[in-house]
Amino acid sequence: MQDKWINYEVFGRWMFVFKKKLKRLKQDLKTWNRVIFGNVINLGENLKDKIQILDDRDDEGALDEAGREERRSLLTELNKNQFKQKVVYFQKAC
Repeated sequence: MQDKWINYEVFGRWMFVFKKKLKRLKQDLKTWNRVIFGNVINLGENLKDKIQILDDRDDEGALDEAGREERRSLLTELNKNQFKQKVVYFQKAC
């Protein structure tokens, strides 16, 4: 981010320059946040739906070992996603 800050070309009085650079940095941070975190709410819901389908199959006795491994993997992803949701929540709260 320091490189971006230095490369923002804004001319004028120092407060004007500072204000404009902050606005540009805010936009870059929003873009970075979308790329890194994406839409964590929708992703979390999709993961929960997939896990529920596998749980239902397991209750019926139709889930094989590959399905159980997929479920474990999805649970790990869901855990990571929940952490990202907390990060996004705290970013918005500040």
